[in-house]
Amino acid sequence: MQDLTIIKPKLEDVDQIFDLIECFSRKGEILKRNKENIAERIREFFCVKDGGITVGVASLRLYFPYLAEIRTIAINERYQGMKLGRRLVEACIEEARLLGVKDVFALTFKTGFFLKFGFRLIDKKRLPSKKIWEDCINCPFFPNCKEEAVLLSLR
Repeated sequence: MQDLTIIKPKLEDVDQIFDLIECFSRKGEILKRNKENIAERIREFFCVKDGGITVGVASLRLYFPYLAEIRTIAINERYQGMKLGRRLVEACIEEARLLGVKDVFALTFKTGFFLKFGFRLIDKKRLPSKKIWEDCINCPFFPNCKEEAVLLSLR
């Protein structure tokens, strides 16, 4: 293992990001993303690389006004327990602050993980309708969502 640093990916990283996401989407842990979607939203992602291999990802999606979502967190199973998920979420929160975001939300099965950052549980009805109709509609659990909504105020 080399230095596991967080970077902003390039288009050449799309295939590896897709493979990592696909592994967890097959288990029903995160939403499936196709390569086109990943490429179009490459600027939303952060990656952890070990040498040239992508071993962790997370993304920060912006919503109008002043709202963002941390999503698509996936860590290669061999690298779990190394606090890479924490580092990726911290990178997303820092970028949200730099962009002037006031609130960051996530939909998650791992509520306790987000509560450690200061997120609090909220009603899913507070989420932007754009989130529901672009992402949630494609989820196998829709409309009976099993995830919890959490929110962090950056104000």
